[in-house]
Amino acid sequence: MTFDTSKFAHLPLHQNLVTSAYEAFASAPDVRAIVLVGSLVSGKGDRVSDADVVVFTCNDYHRNSVDGYKRFEAGKEIIYCLQSDGNGPTRFRKYLFGDLTSAEIHCMDLSAPLRLSKPFQILIDKDDLVSKRTTDAPPIKHEDFPVYENGDEGLIWELVDCIKWLSRGNTDLAKGYLRRLGG
Repeated sequence: MTFDTSKFAHLPLHQNLVTSAYEAFASAPDVRAIVLVGSLVSGKGDRVSDADVVVFTCNDYHRNSVDGYKRFEAGKEIIYCLQSDGNGPTRFRKYLFGDLTSAEIHCMDLSAPLRLSKPFQILIDKDDLVSKRTTDAPPIKHEDFPVYENGDEGLIWELVDCIKWLSRGNTDLAKGYLRRLGG
């Protein structure tokens, strides 16, 4: 394991989450790349930031990724987990842990159309596929997040996001999101 965590060295709990995600998925033969995205790699990560990890897979591993998720979950106090069913080309789990850290792990088939916006950090890339998925388009902004896309199951996650924004003093973002959520 040779990835750099210096941009979030001040967040040892997050370093542990990223390392744990890497260790849970990297050795699976059908995992082709693992990429860290979001505020941790942009240098803007704080105590309430998510560890956002994208795992690129082949041979339907995203549908059969339960063992990887279980390895990631081992020994962690999970107080909330939102997960998708994995019927499409992607599967995700979003976690809130007892120490109030959080993580999102998205396993996606190589057929998924996701393009990676900079900044991101490659944790492993077995086939040099990340460079082919890179775009110069800016990453999605929180203001543009779709609301209520996981229905009542996802409501807790959406409210946790709002709490994070409020803790950072971004009341306009939280209020705007809550207005859209209420609509």
